[in-house]
Amino acid sequence: MPTTLSPPQSLGLRWTDYPLMDAALAGLCVFSGIRDAEQGPALLTSEHLQEFQRWAEDAYFTPELTGWIAVVFTSNFLNPSFSQDKKREVLRDILTAYQRPNLLPERCAIFPELQAQQRVARDLMPMLMGRGPMNFYPDGQPGLPLSGQAITALQGLALAAPLVSGRALILDADNRQLLLRAVASWQGEWLRRVSLSGAKGEKLPIWAAPRTRLIESLRQILRLRPAQDDEIDENKPPPKFEGGATIYHLTNSGQGPDAQIYVLEPTAIQFLRAAEQKFPQEWRALLQTWTFAADKNKDLRFGFRNELDEALFSLPAEAASFLRRYLLPPFTQALRAPAQGKKSKSSKKPAQEAPPPIPLAGLWGITELFLMEVVGMEKDRVEALEALGERLGKWIVDENDKRLFRELYEARGAGPLRHVLLRATLEKSKHDAKSGTEDRDLIVTKDEYLRIFTEDNETTRADFTLARDLLKMRVIQYLHDARFFEQNKDDPELQKTELTKEEGE
Repeated sequence: MPTTLSPPQSLGLRWTDYPLMDAALAGLCVFSGIRDAEQGPALLTSEHLQEFQRWAEDAYFTPELTGWIAVVFTSNFLNPSFSQDKKREVLRDILTAYQRPNLLPERCAIFPELQAQQRVARDLMPMLMGRGPMNFYPDGQPGLPLSGQAITALQGLALAAPLVSGRALILDADNRQLLLRAVASWQGEWLRRVSLSGAKGEKLPIWAAPRTRLIESLRQILRLRPAQDDEIDENKPPPKFEGGATIYHLTNSGQGPDAQIYVLEPTAIQFLRAAEQKFPQEWRALLQTWTFAADKNKDLRFGFRNELDEALFSLPAEAASFLRRYLLPPFTQALRAPAQGKKSKSSKKPAQEAPPPIPLAGLWGITELFLMEVVGMEKDRVEALEALGERLGKWIVDENDKRLFRELYEARGAGPLRHVLLRATLEKSKHDAKSGTEDRDLIVTKDEYLRIFTEDNETTRADFTLARDLLKMRVIQYLHDARFFEQNKDDPELQKTELTKEEGE
């Protein structure tokens, strides 16, 4: 008589909205081949955890993961006074905790629908206190009540939180599909690293720059066009993930537990996605300018840092500074012939000394995306600003008005900028009247100026500096495309033109 196999029994796991647990669950899901973002942990079975156990019982004793455990869990099985058999016994108790009954009269702090199995301290739950102190626990009882399922599931951090710059990189994403894909993007390399560490009997060159590592993962994810089960469908647009992401760069070390928190807002992710999709060539050239190679003690592939990527974490709060530091310089460099770059104060060297020039038309397109996705600037204001820059540029080229360009470029406050615009408008009007030309459009109208630079009550906008720099960028792009700087490369006055510095620069 044929036997009928019963389906694997679910462990009752689920997403919790607790960053440490959800990252651990994502690690287990990816390791087990589960990509269903909605159900995710609910699909994990005892067979999946047994497979994880078989991996962990060897991997946890490699130099790479013993160092990782000392940072994340400070687990007792690493106690040097234990024999090897004793260490493996303690580890096995942790990995099989889900198989034992939950008999405490308390509820699990993470899965309250389950009874607790034991009260745990920092060796099983990062960022708690030790087993003895009673301060800051409910009712003065030391430890946090956790179920066996929670205790074992937390070990999934070994699959999801690689050691970066000496700390665990723990990702919390509003979108669970993004969390799964990000963990998948680095888990394979992390597992290979652990395996290689065991074969060599030593730690490998370190990973570094946690913010760069996350953006690199997002870039890889956003370039894919997924259909189902990680297949690629070229007819579908890249994924658009709602929500933001947060990095907890964490150490549970007894020498100084700490967590640095980096928040990537949804607007920054959408800007990254749009730039990658619409202007890939220009965006990658811009990134190359701000890429710094890994030091000799760091992993070559996962040890470099990209300053532009890391600045995305400052958005949208530092939008004006971002634009001025990362988007404006290629426009200002178009004014003059390339010069020898100044030495950086940093000891790190650019990955490539002479990055290729960035097409300004594409860079202006990236700037427009930045204004729409990050700054939230109204479309009609962006269009008015672009049109004003084009008219100014056309006048400067047609009349070879280098004086006007210098005055515009060096104008800092609202008063000087208004004076420049008024003078240009007056001179064009006089020129049109004298020549009898039919093209008598004003360079700038009152309504246009108010829309770009002032609030409804006609006071200067809080983001005046941003609008001023955008106008200069648009004018420079027009002049560059018209070869104005190339034709005037020997003009000493034009070459001496410098952008005024803001306070704090």
